[in-house]
Amino acid sequence: RSSRQRPPRARSRAMRWTPRDVAFALAIASALLAIAWPAFEARFSACPLGYGAKTTGPARARHHSTDAERDADVTTFANCAVGDAGAIKDITVSRHGRIIAVEDVPSTRFGVVLDCGGRALRSGFVDAHAHVVTGGFALDALDLRGVRSKEEFIETLARAIDAGKEKWVLGHGWDETSWGGETPSNAWTRGDERFVGAKVWVTRTCGHVGFASEAALEIAKITGAKTVIAGGIVELDDEGAPTGILKELATAAMSNAVPKRSRSERDEAFKRAFEYLLSKGITTVGDFGDIESLVAGADGYAQLWEDFETLERWDAVGDLPIRITSYMPLGDWASVQSHVAWNGGWTRENETAASRVRLGGVKAFLDGSLGGRTAAMMAPYLDDGSTSGHLMYPRGKREKILRKQATLADAAGLQIAVHAIGDAAVEQALELLASIEAANGERSLRRFRIEHSQHLTAPIDGQPKRFKRLGAVASVQPAQIALDERSAGEKLGEERASRYYALRTFLENGVPLAGGSDWPIVSADVFAGMRAAVERGDGHESQSLTAEEATTMFTRGGAHALTLDGLVGTMAPGAFADFIILDSSSDSDIVATYVGGKCVHGRCLNGA
Repeated sequence: RSSRQRPPRARSRAMRWTPRDVAFALAIASALLAIAWPAFEARFSACPLGYGAKTTGPARARHHSTDAERDADVTTFANCAVGDAGAIKDITVSRHGRIIAVEDVPSTRFGVVLDCGGRALRSGFVDAHAHVVTGGFALDALDLRGVRSKEEFIETLARAIDAGKEKWVLGHGWDETSWGGETPSNAWTRGDERFVGAKVWVTRTCGHVGFASEAALEIAKITGAKTVIAGGIVELDDEGAPTGILKELATAAMSNAVPKRSRSERDEAFKRAFEYLLSKGITTVGDFGDIESLVAGADGYAQLWEDFETLERWDAVGDLPIRITSYMPLGDWASVQSHVAWNGGWTRENETAASRVRLGGVKAFLDGSLGGRTAAMMAPYLDDGSTSGHLMYPRGKREKILRKQATLADAAGLQIAVHAIGDAAVEQALELLASIEAANGERSLRRFRIEHSQHLTAPIDGQPKRFKRLGAVASVQPAQIALDERSAGEKLGEERASRYYALRTFLENGVPLAGGSDWPIVSADVFAGMRAAVERGDGHESQSLTAEEATTMFTRGGAHALTLDGLVGTMAPGAFADFIILDSSSDSDIVATYVGGKCVHGRCLNGA
């Protein structure tokens, strides 16, 4: 959450005001004055409130006290086409990387002047849900997203095996619906000498399913029907032998068998990811961590924290070019609460800058994916009546553990996000939120996030009305519409498929929408995500958004989900100066990306 808002402790409506409540009201009044302060900073001296102060340590850097200091300290982005109307404006940015003013072209400009030349300047995008280091690894892995037949799948793997010799072949992105629906199997390559002894592990495009070669299965000790993995599915053939298909937590066994990447390899993956995200105009990202570490459960916590602390070190020396809000596993909520980076949910600041990395909260997986038939549905799948999907916390003992952890985390002030794709998982998420509210009371900044919110029960507006009543955020990934549109009707039937990514219904019921990608599950290209939300090529055009609504999802909507309202996803005074410059001949060709008023990617204005 932003430095301007600190949440009150949960309390009942009926309780009387305590001294703490009075103090909180005064803090809100102070925060409102702090928000308005940039408009006065050319006239007055230092902010009297120490606006943006950390929990401990010095307050935020002072505002400029004189015109001479303003001349020297600011950067003016001149002649920029701002907003949908494209009005030519100047944007003045402080030396600390915040927007001071967006105004008509003045007679006198201050500080360094960078000329937009009439090109469009827009707020940087907010991707509310991605897996940053995993995306960086994917950029350097075997890409199977374009494979369109069983034969091409086999030949693509064979070429990679030959090129890698004795190395593991790691890849991502295959989708059996691209070639008729038959999932990969080691039966396809049995007898093919090219695959003898080859170590192959390639994940499906959804990230919840993978295919392992026979040699890889042996290394992971997945050898037959006796192999039981809690929370996972090992697919077997008619003779009881593994086919190579692993689902959900069974993928962790394979990830553990693959040689661990070194710290330097992980650092390079992060840097590739930053470059990629910035090239797409994304200046703030909600990072849900390395997928392999997440599926490893408690065994993966140490790696997740090591990655986070690497980001902290880079940020401390000014080497982090993008803003990252990290979410850790719900099971490790106590470590989040006690970590210095939590800082009560506030954005940490000192006299010169605001931190670009922060802890946002915790996340739990409630189910799997539609493509893997592990998304938890209320009724069985149409094309496989033996299953209705897979709840990670089935009713009973496991669900009680979920509720206990979530209630404790919420009581500690942590934001909670849950992965819920199937309608039964969405139902469990809403029941979980209701139980948290019953235990801890209402909290205005709870902003419980339901990631994906992909399939809804009938009637279609029933669950959205409960989202609204409970204050839940629907964190959606519209680019994934194309991922399942070919198979949703076959797997669920057309009636259930019609309640798929009901974006319009959410908005009509007042539910906040946050846009994300879940990268590398799909591309992090925001323009592709917005087109998917507007054009809806899945036959459900009634659920389409307008271009303005789609843009809001990936700016202010993402900021809302990350509790960074007013700081990112906006060009308002007081916000971070994070924006993109677009080519004058295109509304989607990004010329340059700026974070904190500094060029971090592309063709910088005036070379700066």
